[in-house]
Amino acid sequence: MIESRKVSVTLSSRIDGDETINSYPGEYAFRDGTHLITYTDYTGNGITRNGIQANDSAMLLHRVGEFEGDMLFDPKMDTVVKYTAGGLVQTGFILHTEEYEIVLNENQVEIHIRYVLFDGSGEDAIRGEQQIKVDWENEEA
Repeated sequence: MIESRKVSVTLSSRIDGDETINSYPGEYAFRDGTHLITYTDYTGNGITRNGIQANDSAMLLHRVGEFEGDMLFDPKMDTVVKYTAGGLVQTGFILHTEEYEIVLNENQVEIHIRYVLFDGSGEDAIRGEQQIKVDWENEEA
């Protein structure tokens, strides 16, 4: 059994220059070299459950609910993303990860990603950057 702990997950996002910062309660566990993070986003009128699997080389973001889709951030390869919003809007992208870094501190995991999404429409690509901070308190036995 993997022991998980209650955490605070803070997402600082910049997409095409627009910045947002949101914090959520969540859970964290570490297994076989992989950081496992879950949190629920209640933004707007929708609920999205988010799961992150991150190791030294790549990060998988899995979303279910108002927003659905899997995004694999791997700087060694471009990946295909199928994205659904509100069950109505469905689109696909090529995800290119420009930068990925994960840092483990005493009471925190920090993940930094910088990426570009191409949709093949001929329009400008979507440029994004995200800092994910997972904080927990020291637990004394």
